Amino acid sequence: MERPPGDATHPDHPCSPVYLPFKTADVEEAARLYTDVFIADEPTTHRHAPDPEIFLPYARRYAEFLAGKELSHIARDSRTGEIAGFIFCLDLTGDLAAEGATMAEFLAQFRETVEMIDELEEQYIERDRIAAGTVLHVFQIGVARPYRGRGLAQAMIRHALLSARRRGFSRAVADCTGPASRRAFERCGFVQAGHLPYDSFSRNGVAFFLGIDGGISLMVGEIETA
Repeated sequence: MERPPGDATHPDHPCSPVYLPFKTADVEEAARLYTDVFIADEPTTHRHAPDPEIFLPYARRYAEFLAGKELSHIARDSRTGEIAGFIFCLDLTGDLAAEGATMAEFLAQFRETVEMIDELEEQYIERDRIAAGTVLHVFQIGVARPYRGRGLAQAMIRHALLSARRRGFSRAVADCTGPASRRAFERCGFVQAGHLPYDSFSRNGVAFFLGIDGGISLMVGEIETA
């Protein structure tokens, strides 16, 4: 995940966001925004270079799946009604690749990114010791270009954590692919538990992300109980 907004405000583009649970009715609009943000701004995706027209149908199916899990949220502009941002979340114990052929095909298009994240999480998370319903996994967070620079990312993170707390989650993790998203989570109280540089990752002797600055940071945050 990358390119969340900062805390600066832009009075020439006022926004009064409303934070809402992500529902099936939001899927089409959210899938299009996700496609735009993910392809344009995600550092690792530039290396994969997916075709937006091919990516979008998978994004729809992914969004439908997320809506059914009831852990994700969106921000809507109260003036225009349009989606200003999204935060896609799942239970950390879930396996997206096991959710049918479509999801497996979707993830296969980004095999190197998935494997790099898996390697990072395996180093710092003992998945077999985590119970379902205790750790929230923030998969992606994105903000539409006109709404960036207003702190929407941080607000969505806090909203998602509050909702997760009500459902019994006590911790959250996120895999941040660049400094901007890492800072957004740091401002919400997350700390870096591990980091894997892009240049250090290789498979079968191929350094797929060679030349990309930085790396992926595993961010961990405690969800405060009431």
